[in-house]
Amino acid sequence: MRARMLFFLLLLPVLATAAEELVRGMVRSRETNGEFSPVAGANVFWLGTSRGTSTDAEGAFTLPVVASTRQLVIRHAAYAPDTITVGSETDLQITLDPLVREVEGVQTTGERSGIAIDYLSAAPVQRMTGKELAKAACCNLSESFETNPSVDVSFTDAITGTKQIEMLGLSGIYTQTSLENMPYIRGLTSNVGLTFIPGPWIRGINVSKGVGAVANGYESITGQIDVDLRKPGDEEEKRFFLNMYGNNDQRFEGNLNFRQALGEHWSMMTLLHASTQNMEIDRNGDRFMDMPVFSTFNAIQRWGFHSETGWEGQVVLQFLKDQKEGGTGRGGQDAANRMFHYTTHTQYLRISGKTGHVFEGRPYQSFGIQWSLGRYTASSLYGPRSYDGTEETGYLNVIYQSMIGSTEHTFRTGASFLFDRFSEQFARTPYDRIERVPGVFFEYTYKPLDEFTVVAGIRADQHNAYGTMITPRLHVRYSPDEDWVFRASGGRGYRTASIFAENATVFASSRAVSIDATRAFGYGLDQEVAWNAGGNITHYFLVEYRQATVSLDVYHTFFERQVVADLDSRPREVVFTSLANGSYANSVQLELNVQPLERLETRLAYRYLDVQQKLGGIWLQRALNAQHRALVNIAYSTEQETPGDPRTAYDLTVQWFGAKRIPSTATNPAGSQGRSTSPAFAMVNAQVARTLFAGLELYVGVENLFDFRQDDPIIDAPSPSSPFFDASLIWGPLGGRMVYAGIRWGL
Repeated sequence: MRARMLFFLLLLPVLATAAEELVRGMVRSRETNGEFSPVAGANVFWLGTSRGTSTDAEGAFTLPVVASTRQLVIRHAAYAPDTITVGSETDLQITLDPLVREVEGVQTTGERSGIAIDYLSAAPVQRMTGKELAKAACCNLSESFETNPSVDVSFTDAITGTKQIEMLGLSGIYTQTSLENMPYIRGLTSNVGLTFIPGPWIRGINVSKGVGAVANGYESITGQIDVDLRKPGDEEEKRFFLNMYGNNDQRFEGNLNFRQALGEHWSMMTLLHASTQNMEIDRNGDRFMDMPVFSTFNAIQRWGFHSETGWEGQVVLQFLKDQKEGGTGRGGQDAANRMFHYTTHTQYLRISGKTGHVFEGRPYQSFGIQWSLGRYTASSLYGPRSYDGTEETGYLNVIYQSMIGSTEHTFRTGASFLFDRFSEQFARTPYDRIERVPGVFFEYTYKPLDEFTVVAGIRADQHNAYGTMITPRLHVRYSPDEDWVFRASGGRGYRTASIFAENATVFASSRAVSIDATRAFGYGLDQEVAWNAGGNITHYFLVEYRQATVSLDVYHTFFERQVVADLDSRPREVVFTSLANGSYANSVQLELNVQPLERLETRLAYRYLDVQQKLGGIWLQRALNAQHRALVNIAYSTEQETPGDPRTAYDLTVQWFGAKRIPSTATNPAGSQGRSTSPAFAMVNAQVARTLFAGLELYVGVENLFDFRQDDPIIDAPSPSSPFFDASLIWGPLGGRMVYAGIRWGL
C-alpha cells in the first residue's frame, strides 16, 4: 500500500510555473587551430547583482533578466573576462579569448585544460575534452582513461584481451556508462561494451563520482561515465575527419567521420570504424597468444533535427560485428588436449532516438522523450567450455522540467520503462530471464545563490521479480568564496548481476563453476543493493596567473547485498554467491592540476583504496585490486604565432600501482602454484603529435616504454586440460612495449 501511495505522489503534476523574461546563450572560445569549442563552467551574471549561473558542458546558459541592468558579465579562469550589453535579443553567441596578462613586461597566456570541471555543478563532474583524448592513441573507450586518475583500466585475463574499468575501487559494472544520457553498456555487454565506441567518434566524456541523477535510472552506484558523440547539427564539427592507426603488433585501425547538412533543419553524420590484427604474438613462449587476433566493423548513422519553434531530435543507428580468436592458436584442439582454443563472435544492433521541446518564451520549461532498442548476441568457446548469450533490450524515458515560481526552484519529473530479455547457455545449461521495470522519478533543485545548491531526488521502480525499489539521492554544493567548493552526495543504487558476462575471465581456467542459488529467478541470486556516500573539496588558485586546482575525494560504498565471484574459498572452483552486509569500499584521492610554466600542464594524483569482502567468515582485501596508485601526467605544446601554424604537443604519463592480493593457490601441487601477492610496478606511456597544415596531424607514441610484463600470467600453461590450469589471475600488463603511429586529418 505504501509503495502504491508513493507511486501516486510521484506522478502528481508539479506545474507551478511563472512567466519571466529570460536570456539564453552559448559561450565558446576560439582554439589555436582557429576552430570554436564550448566553454564549460563559465560564470555568467548581471553586473552589480548576485543573480547568475554557469555554462553547462555544451557552453549553454539560461538566466532571468534583471530590470536594473542590461550589462552581462562572463568570467572563466582560463579566458579574458567580457562584459556585454544585452538588448532585445534573447539568444546570445559569446566568444571568449584566451587569458592574456602583462606581468613586468612578460606576456602570459592561459589555455583551456583537457579536463574541464563544471564549477557550479552540485555533482563533481569532469568533462574530458578532445584535447585530453588526443594525449594518447585512444583507439576505443576502454583506452580513453590513461591520463585520468579516477578510472583504472586493466586486462581481465591472459587469453581474451578484454579490458575492464574500475571506479572507487569497484568494478566498472557499478559505474553507469551511458551514451548521451541513455543506458548503453550494461547487462551482457558489461565487460565488452567499452570497445563498442571508437575514440575518434567521441566528442567528450563526462565523468562523475558517487551516485548519479535519478532521471538516469537506478543503476548508478559508484559513478557515471557519459559519452558524448560527434553531433551532425554542430556547425563547429568537422565535415570530414579521418584517423588511421597502426602499431608494431600489426594492429591497424581506420576511422572516418562525415557530416552533411540536409536542408535547413536536418543534418546527418556517418561514423565508420574498421580494425584488425592478424599476427599471433607470444613474447613469453608459453604457447598462448598474448592477445587474440581479431577483426571488427563498427558503424553509426545518425540524423539530427532542429527548428526555430523549439523542437529538436535525433535518431541513431549502430551496427557492430566482431570476431576474435586466441589461446594456443587458430588450429583447434589436438587429440592430446594440449591446445586451448578461444573464439568469440559478437554482433550488436541498436537504434535510439530523442525528441525534445523547449517552450517559446520559457526556456526553463521543456519536455523530452528518450528511447532505444537493442539486440546483442555472443557465441564463445573457451577451450572445452562454450557460452552463448543473447540480450534484447528496450528503454523509454519521458522527462518534464520547469520551475516553481522562479529559477531558484526547479524540478525534473518523469517516468521510464526498461525491458530486458536474456537467453544464455553455459556448458549446455540454459539460464533465461525477463526483466520488466517501470518507474517514476522526481528531482528538485534549490539554488538561491551561486554559492549554494541542493539537488534532492527520489525514484520508485517496480521489478517484476525483485519487487519495489526505492532510490533516494542527494547532492549538495557550497562555495564560501570563489576559490573553494565543497560537495557532498549520498544515495542508493540497484542492479541485477549477469554473472557469466561480467566474470567471463573465470572461463579461461579449469575452475568448476558453482552457484549458491536461493531463488528461482535468473541464476537464483539476489539483486544487488548498495549505498554510496562521499564528498569532494576543490581549491582553485593561480600560479603566475595560470589556473590551478587541488582536490580531495572521499567516498564510502556499502553493499546491503552483493553478488561476488568467490575465488578464495575453493582454489579449483569459482563460487557465485550473494553476500549480505559483507562488502564495502573506501576510496580517498588527492589530485593536483597546475601549469608551472606557459603551455606546460602537469597532473599529479594519489589514491588509496580499502575494499573488503567477507568470504568464508573472514574479511579479505578484494583480490587483484591495488590499495595504492599514483599518476603523473605532463603535457607540453610549442607556441603558435597565429592559428593554423604548425605545432608540436608532447605528452608523458607515468602510472604506479602498489601490490595486489592474489587468490591463494597454495593447495595446488608445487609446480602449479602462483604468487600470493603481486609486486608493485610502473607503466610509462609517451606520445608526440605534430599539427601541420589543412587540419593534418601526425602522431607517434609508445606504451609500456620499459617493457614491463607479468612474467607468469598462466598457471600450468603446458597442460590446459589440467585441473590447475588458470589464466584468470592477472595483476599486471600482458603485452610488452608497443610502438604506434597514425594520422588525424579533419576539414
